[in-house]
Amino acid sequence: MRYTKEHRAQAKAAIVQEAGRTLKENGFHGVGVDGLAASAQVTSGAVYSNFANKEAVLEEVVATQLGIEFAGLADKEPAERRRMLGDVLRVYLSDLHRVDPGHGCVMPSLSADVARAGDSVREVYRRRMVDVIATLAPAMPGTEEEQAQQAWALVASIVGAITIARALPSGDQAQAILDAVLRTALQSIPDGP
Repeated sequence: MRYTKEHRAQAKAAIVQEAGRTLKENGFHGVGVDGLAASAQVTSGAVYSNFANKEAVLEEVVATQLGIEFAGLADKEPAERRRMLGDVLRVYLSDLHRVDPGHGCVMPSLSADVARAGDSVREVYRRRMVDVIATLAPAMPGTEEEQAQQAWALVASIVGAITIARALPSGDQAQAILDAVLRTALQSIPDGP
């Protein structure tokens, strides 16, 4: 039976969605192709019919999921972008995000795996990060160069906060890290136009 292009695209998107969740929960080396296939409720053959190998799955997860938390800020006026960014940061630096990596951001969950991946995956990661910074920079004060620097610092701090909070046992210390970084991050976003 031959499937339409639309059906194949939907099947591939479903695999990427579920494989992304599984990779974020278990890490690249914590799950094999069979595990990725099982999470997407498909056969390993279905994974291989869409991807050359497991690293190609990681590349597609990075390409489609990195930065989606910030996508709603794009094309907004700076004042609206700042307001919305505050809301995004409150969710990002929450205990819910800390305890649920599978439904969370790619950056704290998979950056170390991307660092060990091939050039193709790392290039996709670089492009997506540049897009994230371009989305966040207009919400920051200063010149364009200062805005970009502050956006990079913001991303590094929130990703680091989630990463460290996840490494700690649940409790006051993990929450204190999230709260401290949230306060600092919100202070970096100016109130005015």
